[in-house]
Order: sequence, then C-alpha cells, then structure tokens
Amino acid sequence: MNNKIVFDAPAAKWEEALPLGNGRLGAMIFGSPDREKIQLNEDSVWSGQFSDRNNPAAKEALAAVRRLIDEGRIREAEDLCLESFSGIPQFLRVYQSAGELLISFSPQGFFGHPLSGTRDGPLLKDISNYRRELDISNGLHTLSFEYAGAIFTRECFISAPAGLLVLRFRAASADGMPLSGKISFRANLDRGVFYDRKGNIEDAAFISRDGDIPFCAMIKVIQKGGTQNSRGGFITVEQTDEALLFLDIRTGFREADYFAACIANISQTAAKAGVSGDDINQLWENLLAEQTCEYRSWYDRSELEIDGAHFAVRYFNFCRYLLISCSRPDTLPANLQGLWNYHLDPPWGSDYTININTQMNYWPACMCNLAETEEPLFDLLERMYPNGKKTASVMYGCRGFTAHHNTDIWGDTASRDYWIPASFWVLGAAWLSLHIFDHYEYTQDMVFLKKYFYLLKEASLFFVDFLIPGKQKNEAGESCLIVSPASSPENSYLLNGDTASLSAGCEMDNQILRKLFDVTIRSSEILEIADNDTEIFRSVLKRIPPPAIHSNGTICEWLEEYEEAEPGHRHFAPVWALWPGDTITVDETPELACAARKTLERRLAHSGGHTGWSRAWLVNFMARLRDGQSAMENLDALFSEFTLPNLFNDGPPFQIDGNFGALSGMTQMLVQSRIRYSDTNVATVLLDLLPALPKNWAKGRAKGIRAKGNLELDFEWRDGRLVSLVIRNNGKAIPVSINAEAKRELLLEPGETVVF
Repeated sequence: MNNKIVFDAPAAKWEEALPLGNGRLGAMIFGSPDREKIQLNEDSVWSGQFSDRNNPAAKEALAAVRRLIDEGRIREAEDLCLESFSGIPQFLRVYQSAGELLISFSPQGFFGHPLSGTRDGPLLKDISNYRRELDISNGLHTLSFEYAGAIFTRECFISAPAGLLVLRFRAASADGMPLSGKISFRANLDRGVFYDRKGNIEDAAFISRDGDIPFCAMIKVIQKGGTQNSRGGFITVEQTDEALLFLDIRTGFREADYFAACIANISQTAAKAGVSGDDINQLWENLLAEQTCEYRSWYDRSELEIDGAHFAVRYFNFCRYLLISCSRPDTLPANLQGLWNYHLDPPWGSDYTININTQMNYWPACMCNLAETEEPLFDLLERMYPNGKKTASVMYGCRGFTAHHNTDIWGDTASRDYWIPASFWVLGAAWLSLHIFDHYEYTQDMVFLKKYFYLLKEASLFFVDFLIPGKQKNEAGESCLIVSPASSPENSYLLNGDTASLSAGCEMDNQILRKLFDVTIRSSEILEIADNDTEIFRSVLKRIPPPAIHSNGTICEWLEEYEEAEPGHRHFAPVWALWPGDTITVDETPELACAARKTLERRLAHSGGHTGWSRAWLVNFMARLRDGQSAMENLDALFSEFTLPNLFNDGPPFQIDGNFGALSGMTQMLVQSRIRYSDTNVATVLLDLLPALPKNWAKGRAKGIRAKGNLELDFEWRDGRLVSLVIRNNGKAIPVSINAEAKRELLLEPGETVVF
C-alpha cells in the first residue's frame, strides 16, 4: 500500500481529488459515480502576454533611498520605494485553470443540466463497493463501484508519449464478464464565462480562448457499440459497451496554430482504434503500456523501504510522483502549486515565487535521481535573462541581470506587489542561479556548466555594480560591501517604536552573495575561463560581511541587532547557509552551527514553522544539524498539521513546495553530500550516511539515491546501523570521504562500483 492512495468516497472538495500529470497537462479527478468532474490544467495557460513593468523612477530615487536608510528614516525610504521601485502595474501574469471536463452518467439517458445537478433521469443510487485510487507507481487512477448488478470501472492516466489524458469506461458482471450497452454519458468542457468559443469539429468537442495566451481544450470519444452524437459543444454516448475519451489542451505559447495541433493529436490517436472501434481495448492497452514504461523509467530509479513507517514511505513516493508529473524537459517549471490549480485568480498568482518557494520545489530533484526535472528551471532562467538585464539597467543603472521575488511564464523580473517586506528584494536571480552549480556538482556535466555559466557571471556582475560600502570593515581594513536597500524576505524589525522592513544589508543577502561569487569564481576556474571579471569577483567576495552572532546567541538577521517584529517568522533567512547553502556545517563551523540551532529554537519557541513549506524547511535544517529526532518531530508535524487528505501540502492553502521540501528533508535524513575543493580545484565528495536517522526508522533500505560527484547509492540499515552500501560512480574519477560509523577514504575510478 506504499504506492497507492485510496478513498472509499468521491472527493467532496478539490483537496480530496487525486492528481495526474505529464509535466504539461494536469488533472484533478473527483470520482463521482454519476457526475464526474475533472479539473484541468495546462502549464502554459496564464492570464496574459508579457508587459514591461520596470519603473524608470527607481534609478533616480536609488541614492535618496539609500541616504534615508543610512539616516534611520526608514518610513520615508519605504514610501519612496513604494512610489519609485514598484512595478507598473504592480502585478505579474497569473497561472490559471484551463477549466473542467464534466461527464454526466445515466443508464437511462436524460442527462440533465451539466452544472446545476438536475436531470430528468434518476441519479445513481444504492452504490456499493465504491473505491477510487491513485497508483503512484504507475501513474494510473482507477474508480470502481457496483450499481444495479454491474461493476463499473473508470481508469485514467495522462500520457507523456501521447500527450493526452486518456479515460476508459467499462462495465462487467460480478464474475468479471464484460456487459454490453451499459455505458451512457454526456461530456463537455466548461470554464465559466472565461472562454470565447465552444463547439464541435470532426466529432470532437472544444472550448477555446482567443485572447491573452490563446488556448484550445478538446475532447474526443471512441466507442464499441451504441450511439454517439457530437453537437453544441457536447458529446453524448448511449448504450455503448466500452468507450475511450481523449483530451488535449494546446496554447499559443508553444504553437501558432494551437487549435490544429489539438485536433491533429487527438484524431491521430483515436484513428488507431479502427473504423468500427473493434480495436478499442488493444488501443487502451498499447497506450497504457507506453505511458507506464515511460513513467516507470523515472519512478523506478529510486526506492525506499522503512519498517513501520508506511505513511512516510507513501509520502516519499507521492512527492516523487508529483515532481515527475509536473516538471519534465520541454515543460514549464513547477509553480507554487506545481501544475494543479483550480483558480482563475489564484493565491499569489500560483506563480514562481523566487525568495524560496520555487527553489524549494527543486531541492530534491538531483538527490532523488530526477535531475532532468530541473531542466525547466534553467529554461525559465534563460527567459528571465534579457528581462533581468533590462531591469538591472533601467531601474538600478547596473550591468548584469537581476530579478525581484517573483517571476512568471514570461520571466518577468520587475518588482511585484506593494508589499515592502518582500517586493524590493533583488536577490531572486542570484539565488535561482545557484541551482546551476548545484546541478553541476551532482551531474559533473561540464557541457551543462559551460552552457549556463553566463547566468552565474551576469548575476554576479549586477552586484559588482549594485553593492555599496557599509559601516563594517573586513580583516584587511576595507569597507564591507552590502545590499541597500535590503530586506530579509517578508520579515520586519522594530525601530524607534515603528515596524520597518528595509535596511542597509541583511544576513541572508550576504550568505547568498558569498555563495554566488564563490561558485562563479569556481566555475570560471573549472571551465578555465580567465578574465578580469573573475579577479573583480574575488575582490568583491573578500568584502562581503561574514555572519555575526547576536548577543542572544542567534545569527543576526540584519547587520544591526534589531528586535524582530515577529520572532516566530515563517522564513528562516539568517540560517540560509545551513540549508540550502552548505557553508554552515556541524563539522566545519561548529560555532555557527550552534548559533543556527539557537536561531531555529527561538523561531520555534515563538510558534515558527506555522506554514507547510516552512515546516518542511525545518526538516531539512534539523537533518543538516544531524538531529534525527528533531527532524522527525517536524516531519510528524508536517504530516499531522499540513497535509491535506490527498497528501498535498497545506500552506495553507495548498502549495507544492511543502511536498518537495519534505521530500528533500526525508532524503537528507538518510544521505547528505557536499563537495569541497582544494587550491588546485580537486573536488572531494563528503558523503554523510544516516546522518539524522530517527529512532522509529531503525530498519530500512534505500536504492538509487544520488550524491554529488555523480554518485549513486544503494544501502541498507538495521538497528540504526549501516549494514550494506553500494556506491556507483557514473562519472569521472573522484575522491570520496565517507562518514558513517567509521570514516573511509577512497578514490572512485570512472564507472567503478564499490560494495561494502
């Protein structure tokens, strides 16, 4: 049962529906016996075209804002930012539902109104043995129930190879024999008032939007026996033996003639059933086998078993399923809700929030052997780049490229909202770009690093121009360089009785920038790129302030000891370098690790971790501190307080980052890896096995977990102790330092497998 999510009743609300996806298409299936609703998504259905929202007043106001901050006149600085730095208009485009597939079933026909719930024929009553399930090991949704002496079955999957949602409707006797003429239904697509056309073409039914990002959603039915009518945007099927329904959605974002692409794809697949529909069952089996093989080529890469932790293992598998289903090469990245959003104006735009949420979506990608799922993130960064160069130049008079705390399908980089604690933060592109080097460290793919190096360099170049001297001095007596205006994401402090957000420098900015300049320099050395910019980056890196420990023993969030307005804030900005950064570690920086723990404890003592994604972040922190029991406590809290009936993470509302953050945290409880470089750029993998194993995970087995250095691990443990380990080196020769019960040092040759 670790691979199935099962319900004994239809979904009463969206959070109980079950998700399907192939990266581009998404569906939430409710499972009603007689009035099925399937909520639909396509990853490029967004609310509009690109708009240049850069505020040209920012460049002129920047010096005045900095002066006001230095003078402690924060309120005035924030007012000036509101007018001069806010995007025009302030909002980005939003990700939208593509609508719903509505299917009314009735043995007697007379299907009634598709929305009101009324009909002339009877509702299906006296249903028994109802079951709906999502098989996450195969990407297959199945609904079954008994009615009037027949067993009705509906199966559904979304195929990546075929690019379609596929449904099969059947009926059988109690002994499993197929029954004839038992399937009657009427299907149509709906999107409220938010579409422009509805109709039928070539026996298919469709709705379409002609403005904004135009799109077409289309369905087609093939059947064996019975009758079919296609008219008025409906498809009505009566007394058939068996039926397949195909659905596709295409948009103008990818295809100029999206309508033609939609009908061509559906018709090409439907034609494989033959003219009479006699081959309908074989077509289903072929499509299912094709999709299962493709899907399992992802899903079977890794496995996890933990004795007595069935829910945790199911959650682990479900989160891998979600990542495979919502982020694939040639699709868009996972947004705030991954792929599954039923709103037309969703919370926070269901966009790419890049002050942690989008980044958290991809924390588990490489470690869970799903590195390719991260490719859409790099595609998005490339779309952001020209926009970010313009934002850097127009708003701040700087070279390079930058982005604020949100972006959208178009890679918009101007600031969003009128929210002072978040809107004017300029580290979005810097943080996202760090995924490039992290991905390289896992894959050791030099071609990849060379392709995307320009993004690291250009993100660094922006801060060469943007940083200004602060009050602190470095060890050489030089003025430290800081971000101003700075904001610690979404947090505020108290100053002279007022709440303030903007400041001259903050710790998370410094931690991100130290990492950014370090990996940019490192990348240039690995790629043997020698230019003046590298030397400039080295000089800037030396002038970025190191972490400071507050008088209360925590890590200072700002560069001065301000009192926090919300001590239990959901963001854990000052300990970014613990995770997802890796420069605060128990072994290498014990004093900072101790201060990081105190920072987290203080947050928790003031009700921190009160959102799903925030609680997931805590699982990762505690794993990095090698505290398995605390990691487990936070994971249990996430399961009990922030997990919806369908296992989606509850922000609230649903945000998928909590699922993926938890997946990362669970993996790091079992394996952690980092790379350290010598002066000559020799990379050594530091491999930490079972670093945060809780007591109730005393026995288990993992397969196909990835570590940096292009390593793949299989291991087993009993009584909390490692009993077997297999390391496969999928790349070049690399030294490895293993930290388990005893330290081991070895040099893995290319393609070598080592068994302990």
